[in-house]
Amino acid sequence: RVLSCGLKDFCAHGGAEAAGTAGDKRVPKIASVVGILGHLASRHAASIKQELLRMFHESLGSPREHHKATVPFLLQLALMSPALLAAVSPELVDSLKPPVLNQLHQHFSAVPRDELEGVVGVVVHLLCHTSAGALRTLRFLLATAAP
Repeated sequence: RVLSCGLKDFCAHGGAEAAGTAGDKRVPKIASVVGILGHLASRHAASIKQELLRMFHESLGSPREHHKATVPFLLQLALMSPALLAAVSPELVDSLKPPVLNQLHQHFSAVPRDELEGVVGVVVHLLCHTSAGALRTLRFLLATAAP
C-alpha cells in the first residue's frame, strides 16, 4: 500500500517528468515512502523486494497511465535509498532477459529525448553507486552490449 500510494502521489505531482532531478519539490510524499520502507525493511525486506520487482515488471506490459511513471518512480526511490537499491539490484539484473529489455525499449520509445536522457543519467548514477552485485551488473552490461 505504501508503494501504491507513493506512486499515485508521484504521478499526481508530475514525478515522471522530474525523474532526472533528485529531491524534486513536486513529489512531497516520496521522502515519507522511503522512510516508511526503510522502517519496514528490518522485518519485511523480502516482501518489499518482491513488490518492487513486481511493480517494475507489471508496468512494462501495461499502457495504463500510472504504469508509465512506475520506472521513474522506482528510480527515484533507489536514488533516495541506497538500501532499496542494494536490495533489488541483483534480482533486477537477473530478470533483464531479452523479452524484458524489449519491453523496456518499447516502454521508453515514446518518451521525449530530454526526459530519456534524464532517466539514463539516473540509471548511470545508480550503477556507479551500487556495490551490491556490481560484478554481476558489469557482466550483464558487457554481455548485453556485445553478445
